[in-house]
Amino acid sequence: MKKSIFILLFCGIFLPTFAQKAIEIDSSLQKKEIIDLSDQTLFLLDSTKQKTLDEIKKSRFQDFQKIPDFNHISRYLANVWLKFRLKNNSQTDTLKALFSAGSSFQTLLYTIDNQYIINQQTTNKLFPDQQRPFRFDGQYLPIIIPPKARYDFYVEISWFSLKKIRIQPTIVTYEWEAKKKEVDLYDNRFAIGCNYALIGILLFLALFTFLQYLLNRQRYILYYSLYLFAMSAFVAWGFEHSSYGFFLLKYSSLLLILLRQNFYVLVAQFCYFLFIGEFLASTHTHPRIGKLNNFLLKSIGILIVLEVLFTLILQRYDWEIYLSIFTQVFLSVFGALMLFYVYQIKTKLAFYIKIGSTFLLLGGIFGFISSWMNWVPQSSDLLDHYPNVYFNACILLEILFFSMGLAYKATEVIHQKNDLEQAVSLSELNTLRLQINPHFLFNSLNSIKSYIIKNKTDEAADYLTDFSTLIRSILQKSKEQIVSLKEELDTILLYTKLEQLRFQKKFDFIFEISPEINTESVMIPALLLQPYIENAIKHGLANKKEKGTLSLIINDLGESIEILINDDGIGRKHASELKSNSDGHQSMGLKINEERLKLLNKIHDWNIRCHIMDKFDSENKPIGTKIILIIPK
Repeated sequence: MKKSIFILLFCGIFLPTFAQKAIEIDSSLQKKEIIDLSDQTLFLLDSTKQKTLDEIKKSRFQDFQKIPDFNHISRYLANVWLKFRLKNNSQTDTLKALFSAGSSFQTLLYTIDNQYIINQQTTNKLFPDQQRPFRFDGQYLPIIIPPKARYDFYVEISWFSLKKIRIQPTIVTYEWEAKKKEVDLYDNRFAIGCNYALIGILLFLALFTFLQYLLNRQRYILYYSLYLFAMSAFVAWGFEHSSYGFFLLKYSSLLLILLRQNFYVLVAQFCYFLFIGEFLASTHTHPRIGKLNNFLLKSIGILIVLEVLFTLILQRYDWEIYLSIFTQVFLSVFGALMLFYVYQIKTKLAFYIKIGSTFLLLGGIFGFISSWMNWVPQSSDLLDHYPNVYFNACILLEILFFSMGLAYKATEVIHQKNDLEQAVSLSELNTLRLQINPHFLFNSLNSIKSYIIKNKTDEAADYLTDFSTLIRSILQKSKEQIVSLKEELDTILLYTKLEQLRFQKKFDFIFEISPEINTESVMIPALLLQPYIENAIKHGLANKKEKGTLSLIINDLGESIEILINDDGIGRKHASELKSNSDGHQSMGLKINEERLKLLNKIHDWNIRCHIMDKFDSENKPIGTKIILIIPK
């Protein structure tokens, strides 16, 4: 009984291996050029993906004709092992040929002679040519068999092509492979040219718009540039899954092998919705679009995290397939909804987004349908990802209209900037009129007259000299928008000195500045401080019975400076009650200065801040005013 069981086990396990015949090859291979090994090949599925060659040798192989069909999910569930035996019948010639396992990415070939491994080779379609055993194509592995020799071959297939799934072990001559490649290159010349052209256009526009961003610092230009870079990576990823497609991704197994095309789709769409939201200013002007845009950005962010989790961390590419299908449906539905909302906007700027987004949506839908219905080839012997003509055409049209939209908005920005500069010019003229107002001129000349009448000619000469210097400085600064802090302080200190003399030393003046501040390198708007100093003197200190104090203190805050203008006058409320500003000059001066700061902040993208604070004592009586100016360096 035991002997019978042993015989049955022996026949069931080892007989298929011993029964495998060697495929005899001789000089006739040169005439045949290609030999199909399917009839004499055995296969084994390794669901653990971790078995060693020794473990595989002890496992039971099955007839190749029983190999299952692989779909986009099942191809990730097991590694495929093949086994065949070759014999060189020639007495004198060494057999040199090429072996292909079919549409696989990574193939490991063991050559065994009498149970000893004499050669081990790995090829991958994604390898650069210098890393391939056969440098002209990552699908083939060289085989060398001496005369009268018989070798066993074990083949491990661990990666399949992403679209074309076919296992077909063959041996071909070098001449046949060269002819086949020549035919393939000719048949795929249009597809290869389209891929190179599309990637070139996308990269050129991406670099161009990024340089525009560096010049203009507009975020919507940055987002559009990132969108174009992501689209370039999306197209390059598919193209580089071929031995003859090469850009930059093949330098990184992470970008080309571990990450899948769905990752680049999600990143591109994330940048696209960032661009749409910023370009249309949807958060403020179109609340519905803003809310939907924020929802899509958060959702796509979550999908990107899941994509990275499934591919890089868990390496569950079967789950990633379901995620990519969900992504296509999700983006199509909500992309159509976003487009519906955008069509509600009736501006010329939105017109370009409407048309461009329509082409993008149609490209995605028709690209998916045409591939699903086999209207266009999905892959070829040369290109695992055949370019979809519908999708590529729509992408080019989308880029055309988006670029026209960028150009139109740039023109709008130029017109707005010109209008702002005109407004600033008017503001500067108004400021000039306020700096040398008639009251100041009249009172200064009266002070000079008083010195002369009292025979104080030296004082009158000094006053006149300082007065003429101040007038000349104000006239010069009125032609400039920005001056150094040193120039501004020279003017202000001279103005304060004249006001002290004019008011007969009615107030003391304190000036302090941090030694860390380089007054020649810090730039501020010209004639910025004078209205605040004048207001403190005329309406705060001049109406005070006792002697007052005016202080100008400048502190270093690191990235900015702080200017403090402090007086202990009667306060703004009391001054208003006295109606000391009946001519309306000073209130208008502060208002114009405030508008001027807003315009300068908007034009130069500054962040100059001004805070005016009323001071009160313990009994809530006004005891002066404090002005704080924060100016970036």
